[in-house]
Amino acid sequence: MPRKAVISMSGLMVPFRIHKKGWMVVALCFLLEIAAFGFRIGMAGGALLLLSLLLHEVGHILGATALKVPVREFGISVYGAYIVRARSVRSRDDALISFCGPMMNLLLVFPSVFLPHIGVQIAFCNLALCVLNLLPIPSSDGLRIARSLWGQEWPNIIWH
Repeated sequence: MPRKAVISMSGLMVPFRIHKKGWMVVALCFLLEIAAFGFRIGMAGGALLLLSLLLHEVGHILGATALKVPVREFGISVYGAYIVRARSVRSRDDALISFCGPMMNLLLVFPSVFLPHIGVQIAFCNLALCVLNLLPIPSSDGLRIARSLWGQEWPNIIWH
């Protein structure tokens, strides 16, 4: 069973867990950046890329907390970073919580540009995370937003 750590954010206690296969995602973040920039700068880039993924989830956590929706844990699995939370009472709130993750990445774009050596790359990664997560594709925030706003039949609305 994976170990859990508890991350405290201004009094909010959310368990954090890295699953065994989640370490592959961590390694991939570092390997991609090392391949692009060499070891020294790549290690920093890998850490920033991983931080971008986790801050995306923190965006969801902050949105859920603001809307009084309990968050049970967040972490990294083989599928990437994730949160486990209760479903909100209103579907509009579920859409807002889903929207908060990509918006966190969008907020990270501008300050990332000013990082030496890898700023533009990290800014681009955050922009890509924002845009790709807003697309209504399986397992994305965009699909969760669409389904929260238009119901489970949302894809039929687009094609009919």
